[in-house]
Amino acid sequence: MRLAIWPVPPARALASALADLVTEVVEIEPHEARPALDSGGADLALVPTLDVLRGYTGLEVVPGIVLAGERSPRRRLVVGSQLDAIETIAFDPRDAQEALLTQLVLREHYGSTAAFALSDPATPLADVLRTSSAALVDYEDEVPSNAFVLDPGQEWTDLTLRPYPWGLLAALEGTLSAVDGLRLRAAAQEAPVNEALFHDGVGAYQLTLDGYATDGLDQLADYLFATGTLSEVPPIPYLELPSDPDDDEEDEDA
Repeated sequence: MRLAIWPVPPARALASALADLVTEVVEIEPHEARPALDSGGADLALVPTLDVLRGYTGLEVVPGIVLAGERSPRRRLVVGSQLDAIETIAFDPRDAQEALLTQLVLREHYGSTAAFALSDPATPLADVLRTSSAALVDYEDEVPSNAFVLDPGQEWTDLTLRPYPWGLLAALEGTLSAVDGLRLRAAAQEAPVNEALFHDGVGAYQLTLDGYATDGLDQLADYLFATGTLSEVPPIPYLELPSDPDDDEEDEDA
């Protein structure tokens, strides 16, 4: 199987966890995930959670696997004005998930109703901040001395006390067997500690969809429905896996 991931350290940690089950790993931008599956360029891809919640058809999501975390792995908000004076936010339209999350946390945390303006990512950040109050930029972009930074993922975690579910592992419908799904899930669950999942020595990301990560996914769907982004919350199209015998025994004991 060929696996497509995003070119960021936490996603590479996912690739490392699944290394024994895939034949090749390719790096793509999040907006390229579905095209990579459709074209046959990948058999599995890390797909932005927002795309799945918006009801992308023809996908099956591997249960139990997620890239979730309390920090944004790709983008951060550089603010060139006072926080309460943000009027416009420049962004690359391909960064739909980060833009929507930024809009959500600014509104819920700070009461901001800033407008979003399309921006060419090739434009120098200093030039962008001359015409916009803030900009969503690559995490490694240099920040001007007169600006400050907000991390949308950290803002989400401060707001909800849950990690943000950045991406889900998906394949085209009907292309992945239940056996493969079980093996992938087990590999993620049993993966050794990876430094790429840490930030400043503290665990910041996780690869298993359980506990707080599951709560974060549910809370995101609820927010998107409550704010009108989604007219309904579609069920996530999980690949159907056979039940775990241990789970069956626990149910019987209960």
